[in-house]
Parts: sequence; C-alpha cells; structure tokens
Amino acid sequence: MTLLLRASGLATAMLLAVALSPSLAADENGSVEGQSAKEADPDLQSVPEPVERARIETREQEPYGRYLTNPDGMSLYLFANDEPGAGSSTCDQTCAIAWPPYATQEPPEAGEHVDADKLDTIRRDDGTRQVTYAGWPLYRFIGDKAAGDALGQDVMHLGADWFLVSPNGERIEADERTEASL
Repeated sequence: MTLLLRASGLATAMLLAVALSPSLAADENGSVEGQSAKEADPDLQSVPEPVERARIETREQEPYGRYLTNPDGMSLYLFANDEPGAGSSTCDQTCAIAWPPYATQEPPEAGEHVDADKLDTIRRDDGTRQVTYAGWPLYRFIGDKAAGDALGQDVMHLGADWFLVSPNGERIEADERTEASL
C-alpha cells in the first residue's frame, strides 16, 4: 500500500518523539512512572505570552520565495480552516499549543516588503490580540526551532493545511510531496 505524505519534518519529528520517549512500564501496584510537570518540555505546555509590539518581516528562501516572519526570522503561517476577514481564529486549545498564535499587546508594525494596510489584529477567546495579515490570523509552528525553518509548510493538521504567507497575503503552496510505502 502506498501512502502519500507531505514533505515536511512534522511526520519525522512525531516519529522521533515517540521513538525517543522513555518506555513506560507499570510497577507491581499498577503505577506508571513518568515525568513531573517541571521536567516536561515547557514548549508543549502552554501558548506563549503575547509580544509587546509584533513586527512582521519577510524572508526570501528557496523553494518558497518571499514569505512572512517575525523579527527573529521565524516563519509565520496561515491555517486553511480560518476564514480571512472573519475576525476569529479556529485554532484554540491544543491546536494553539502546536501552532501558537502570533499575539501582540500593541498594534503590529510592518517591516520591509510588508504592506502595513494588510496588518491588523483579532481578539481571541482568551482575550489576547492575534496578528492578522490580509485578514488571515498568523501562527508560528512549534516544530520550527531556528530562523528559516519552515517545517509547518503544507502540513495537513487538525483537518486542514497550514501554509507560509506571501507579502501579498496569499498562501504559498508547494507541490513537494513524497510517496512512502507501508
């Protein structure tokens, strides 16, 4: 059987996480030892706090061309389940841990190659202000660890695809797919 998988680091990262996690075995009382809350990965516990004033920059990188980032060069994504201009986000709770909203306390600023007229915010259910671009709520991806990482590009997660965002406010689609045999 052949399964069509998207070329991304997400599947690899998930398999690695399972493979590298300590095995759990019950003791004679049926108890299972695990990590304490202090030992757990803090990136997987909560949504990051809003930045004081979000700034949208761009990065140019093959094969995507120019796309939106935060000032640290971290990729920003849109979620295809969101409706541009709807004034709300469909990514809450667990979704927002894997795909943290790019949240700000003050109105966002536009960097070079960014259209300030396309920048805005929406109020999330938790009261934070999420940055939008051309009406699309913007998110980071927890799998991206360094500037230029785009491991969330064209990933199917939570019922829809995630895409990098062009300075025109459109999703950047890639035809990069690989086949894996099972």
